[in-house]
Amino acid sequence: MRSRLSRRLRAAACATALGATLLGLCAGPAAAASAPSTRYYLALGDSLAAGYQTLPGGGSEVGHGYAQDLASTLGQRAERAGHPFSFTDLGCPGETTGSMINGGCPYPHPYAGAQLDAAVAYLKAHHGDDLTVTLDIGANNVDGCATGGSLDAACAAKGIATAGWDLGTILSRLKAAAGPHTRFVGMNLYDPFLAAWMTGTQGKVLAGLSVPLADTLNGTLGFVDAVHGVPTADVAGAFSTNSLLPLVPLAGQQVPLDVARIMTWTNMSRGDIHANDTGYQVIADAFLAKL
Repeated sequence: MRSRLSRRLRAAACATALGATLLGLCAGPAAAASAPSTRYYLALGDSLAAGYQTLPGGGSEVGHGYAQDLASTLGQRAERAGHPFSFTDLGCPGETTGSMINGGCPYPHPYAGAQLDAAVAYLKAHHGDDLTVTLDIGANNVDGCATGGSLDAACAAKGIATAGWDLGTILSRLKAAAGPHTRFVGMNLYDPFLAAWMTGTQGKVLAGLSVPLADTLNGTLGFVDAVHGVPTADVAGAFSTNSLLPLVPLAGQQVPLDVARIMTWTNMSRGDIHANDTGYQVIADAFLAKL
């Protein structure tokens, strides 16, 4: 009787030990799989994505713009959730939709060839990762269409049409390379030409004409984004681009709200179309509203 009981106890002990061993073997990979995954942010586009702006005492800087502000917030979110965070900025000052596709950005950049090729390679390398991608492009397609106090309508129409066509190509290639956990957000644009309002009667006419131009460009960008299933950060709305009223005080006079925001949120007071620190944060917030 004792012998049978001893054998049964030994068999139960062996079974328990075997079960514990198997459980340990299974727990190893599960523990490894539960390690926090890195969250990634990729910024694409032109000088706004690159964070370019001139400085009050002269000179300029790159790397202090909306993408950096957005990366700070996304990094904090990742940290609170226990995830590592990685930020890459491929934005190139002076980039048009054409140079983004074909190469030739006039500003030094950290990749050979076209920004779009570099972006596609990045997306493929992070196909399975949690990845956020922001894109602003198209402003430089029309930037030269308002000079000398007048607006070249033919130049603007051509630039807008090219921006829309090329953006479709850009988004098609990006979406084709993206993984299942990649989120894209596009962006529409503020209207720096509103600053002409401050220069007198002719400037007020140019400022007024620039708003339909901005609306047409932004409508084109938003339409192409929507066709490709990409939400559009409403930067134009955040800058009150269509708000000629109310009038607000600025520099000792009453000016339209949209003019005031351009003059206080960009560097147009010294002829620089780029956002200042405040404006870049406004742009970042417009992106965050879509994330």
